[in-house]
Amino acid sequence: MARDERVGKPAYAAVSTRITGIRVARARLREIAVVRVDERGAVVDEWSAVLHPDGAWIALADVASTLRERLSQMAIVTHNGRLGIEVLRAELAHLGWQLPAFAQLTTIDASYHYLPALVHRRLSDCCTAAGVPFEGGGVPPNTSPVNEARATAGLLSRFLQSGNGVRDLPELLQVTLRAWVYPWPDGPSRMAEPPRPWPGRRGPGILTTLAGQPLADAIAAVADVHTHGYLALIAETLHDGRLTPETSGGLADAEPLYRLTPEAAADIRRKFFDALVRQAIAADRYHLEVRQELWRVADTLGCPRDAVIEPIVEATPVEFPKLDDDTGAKKPTDGRSVATPAQMRAWAIANGFDVEGYIRLPWSIVRAFEEAHAEPVDRTPRPTAAYDQRHASPSAHEEPRAGLDPGPRPAPRPAPGAVPRPILRPNPRPDPRPARRRDLELDPDDGVPQLEFDRLETPPIGNPVV
Repeated sequence: MARDERVGKPAYAAVSTRITGIRVARARLREIAVVRVDERGAVVDEWSAVLHPDGAWIALADVASTLRERLSQMAIVTHNGRLGIEVLRAELAHLGWQLPAFAQLTTIDASYHYLPALVHRRLSDCCTAAGVPFEGGGVPPNTSPVNEARATAGLLSRFLQSGNGVRDLPELLQVTLRAWVYPWPDGPSRMAEPPRPWPGRRGPGILTTLAGQPLADAIAAVADVHTHGYLALIAETLHDGRLTPETSGGLADAEPLYRLTPEAAADIRRKFFDALVRQAIAADRYHLEVRQELWRVADTLGCPRDAVIEPIVEATPVEFPKLDDDTGAKKPTDGRSVATPAQMRAWAIANGFDVEGYIRLPWSIVRAFEEAHAEPVDRTPRPTAAYDQRHASPSAHEEPRAGLDPGPRPAPRPAPGAVPRPILRPNPRPDPRPARRRDLELDPDDGVPQLEFDRLETPPIGNPVV
């Protein structure tokens, strides 16, 4: 684009990049777009290059001098592209360029000053709040580095021209002075290293149901001005497949870029992951597919897998009224504590049942839930009626014989004129069990109902069926 003579000299360079991974030493720069603006925010010119498309590609060495003309003594502004700028530095260093420290600013950090009421701070969210047009809306594949660089330049221009009593952000004005002090060298100062191979195509991302808005909601729940950019990088790389359990070691390269210690980075990742789990529970979205996805995120962020199950166990109800009496008839409830399908689903998941989401719970799980929360059965041996009759204390007119069984009592005589009833005697059957005093030894399980799902009352927690 030809320079408009009505604007001033360029002072800021809004940059957007596409990189292949999150490891600075191994990632490659695929695309770059630069839109320069003056100190008042007017667009001066723009430039872009695709370095590795599917077909023929341009080498970075062919455009390194052009990049120097575009970026030397410019304040580099990205929305949240510190990692991409660091990969650009590593790529040029591989070609022999010794570059000074970059004077950088991110509009995601500046948005806390100019747009303090925002909940989500993606580039599309900031542009919408500031009234800046964003072609493609930030939704792949409709967006591109050129569209993102233009949107970042428009957002920067809106910040530079801010009114309504909002004071200027000092860092936004001082970054141009720091950039002017350290110009780029005229060319490489040493021989280029051997070319590195381009990585293969990335596989699919690990997110399906948690991508997009749930990630942004989790960021908004725990992030502040110091950690928002780091979590936004995690969400972006999780979404596009660059961050996986296999590539998670590259997060250590990004921590210094956001001025985070390893301990602080691990702490904010755990808070971000806990927020994801809480949101899934609140939305009743913790069926098998979501749990597997949360486990993959836990492996990627260095969080224990128990961080998925423990909140579900805590959300499971502990006590419920017995829903049926001893006869099997349903008991009326008083309305104070009634198990809902969501609570039953949470209990089933926490206890290892394979429950799919958004389907009617099987009757087997409902029955197991009711039996697990029913009142405990008293298994204390109790004498039977026959035992009580045989061992009852003798009456006052009978004298028990010492050490002797009083024996069976005589049958009562029928009344005069009554028809005698026949005596039915069962056929004797051999008893395979050894002989014993049945009147003294009782089976503790006699008269106690056996539960069909008794083995499911205490399933192994922490090892769900997947």
